[in-house]
Amino acid sequence: MHNIWWGKTDGPRRFLERAAEFLSNGCSVVLCLPKDLPWRQTMRETLYKLLDEKFSPPREIVEVDAQEIPRTPPKYVMQEFCANKAGFHPYGDKAHAEFLADKADEGISLNDTCLWVRDAANEPGSQWFRFVADYHGFLGERRGGVFLLEVNANFDGRACDGVKILSFDGEIGDYDYFAFNILLAAESSNDTKLMKQYLAELVTGLTGCNAELAAACMERRDELLAEPRAVFRKILAQGDFAAATDDDIDQPIWVAQMKLIFPLVESFRRRVLLKKYFRPIAAALPCYSSWGERIETPEQAELGVLVHLVKLRKLWFDKPDWDELLYYRDLRNRLAHLEILPLEEVRRVFEKS
Repeated sequence: MHNIWWGKTDGPRRFLERAAEFLSNGCSVVLCLPKDLPWRQTMRETLYKLLDEKFSPPREIVEVDAQEIPRTPPKYVMQEFCANKAGFHPYGDKAHAEFLADKADEGISLNDTCLWVRDAANEPGSQWFRFVADYHGFLGERRGGVFLLEVNANFDGRACDGVKILSFDGEIGDYDYFAFNILLAAESSNDTKLMKQYLAELVTGLTGCNAELAAACMERRDELLAEPRAVFRKILAQGDFAAATDDDIDQPIWVAQMKLIFPLVESFRRRVLLKKYFRPIAAALPCYSSWGERIETPEQAELGVLVHLVKLRKLWFDKPDWDELLYYRDLRNRLAHLEILPLEEVRRVFEKS
């Protein structure tokens, strides 16, 4: 599932592809990542492969942990990636960046390196960003090294010449989480298209912007569909996830059923009743709805109005259509009164459609 998130879901995949494209074009990139980033290791492995494919001419990708570097960023880079330090004079804070940039036309290893600095949170991230921005400012259009920085989601630096900032939270939206759940439902379920869509809507509503929680739900899809309240609570308790109230659980279940079943009710009204009985319905009108609205055309006649016309003996339906009308009206009324339908009922209405 982690490979589907980073490799097949459009938003996360494009996020990494953009980073790889900027880096391959000679820019450095700052990735603003939330603490609960889904499958961080898979993200790194996927991005590494993209970079390895895109770098032309090739660059060595060097990965370091910001928390384990004992020196400041300028001193670390100078020590590790510039063997020839002849002529260096530490005149100020930007001396290292200028010296390294001036070596762009000489054969220092930095020029053929992508330095990937991981976990550069808080002050280390700010220090690295300042150094990288200074370096690119001195580098200009020449080909030098590139840097990939992982910083916190709340990083407040601004992009500048040669340095791009990509925010995970800014580029990954609600639709990406729904698309991920659709992909999981499509690949992992033998159910009908409607049931797969219902599963994706249900999981998206329950898990929001939490791909790892969604994956945990999809692993128990059959149980979740059958007993969503109880099973979702178990999933939350067994994983490292926050607890949810009854309303937190019931509301998404009801919304998922509303989204899919209400249009099917309307489809039955239009596809069967209006198409087959348009003239008899028109002849029985006008009438007033139970809330006092004047109904003048068949298109305005909801299911309850049609039942009312039959009871007034102004309208008649064939027995199978009448039974269906009563069924769909009851279904709509139950949902309208916030009732959550059992899985058997959901399957039944999907199969009828």
